[in-house]
Amino acid sequence: MAQLLRATLTFFSTLAVGVLTAGALVALMPSLGGGIDAGPANGLHFESLLLGVLFGLVLGTVGRYNWADVPRRVITWFLIRERQFFYYSLIAICIGVLLFY
Repeated sequence: MAQLLRATLTFFSTLAVGVLTAGALVALMPSLGGGIDAGPANGLHFESLLLGVLFGLVLGTVGRYNWADVPRRVITWFLIRERQFFYYSLIAICIGVLLFY
């Protein structure tokens, strides 16, 4: 649980740093003589920036997984919970008979 919380906090802190860096660049560009206008018509669209940074972080996170190991983990997960799935399927069949008969 602590590892999941740490990964989540790292993800959101990296996202915040990316957005704050872009905001600082937009704020500093007029004083540095840059060509970016901070007005609403020609300025930086922060929603698009946030979405782009979020997609980049998600792709970076997903790229770290060992995808060759995923099928083995899924099969192991199903085999461990085989008895529960049997009971759930019996419950679904009984509910189906009650509803459709």
